[in-house]
Amino acid sequence: MDFTGKTIVLAGAGGIGAATAELLASLGARMILLDVVEEKMKEVLSTLEGEGHTCYVCDFSVVESIEPLLAQIIKEQGPVDGYVHTTGIGAVRPLKMSKYDFMLRVMNINFFSFVEVVRCLTKKGSFNAGMNIVGISAVGAFIGNSTKTAYCASKSAMNSAVRCLAKELAPKGIRLNTVAPGATDTPMAKEATDYRDGTDEQKINAMRQYLGTCQPEDIADAVAFLLSDLSRMVTGTCMPVDGGKLTS
Repeated sequence: MDFTGKTIVLAGAGGIGAATAELLASLGARMILLDVVEEKMKEVLSTLEGEGHTCYVCDFSVVESIEPLLAQIIKEQGPVDGYVHTTGIGAVRPLKMSKYDFMLRVMNINFFSFVEVVRCLTKKGSFNAGMNIVGISAVGAFIGNSTKTAYCASKSAMNSAVRCLAKELAPKGIRLNTVAPGATDTPMAKEATDYRDGTDEQKINAMRQYLGTCQPEDIADAVAFLLSDLSRMVTGTCMPVDGGKLTS
């Protein structure tokens, strides 16, 4: 895989986002990072191979702020070749605490912002020929878990949207796919696990992922494949990287 001369926008500088940025940069890509925490992005930038990488502060919970920011990025950095949406929150709450404002915040960050970025980056003049888009979904889109209604719903919404968007954007030569990680060794996953640690459900879920816990690099490998020409006939689909969890 060779991304030399390609410009990739990546949202989220956390565990999976950082690993993906490092891998893509090592394969020649110029990375543009988006995150709400500037210090986190600068830390990731310091680890990247190559030159020309940059970052912009973006609060994905404020969806209406995304369009003007992306317009600025295209003006300053030029059209892009790919987009990776790794940003998200894995907030867990029981139903009695899942009020509308909480549900809306999760959906804004995990789903609505994804669609908004895709809408903006697929406008004429904003992308180069052969652009590819990858969203980070989750096995939670397929498996129900107590206290994770908002999170699982947002990931299911992403998968459904990508199936529709893949058809709509194919005439422009744009492919879209998602990756569904199983339990992965990231700070966000640890927070969710700590909330439910020791429960029977948590123990069963751990046993189902019989190849063990994924590492961020495992997810980054799948993202790079879907962004590359090696997957040129793959679009509108979700690729599980879950240690076998969905098969057990």
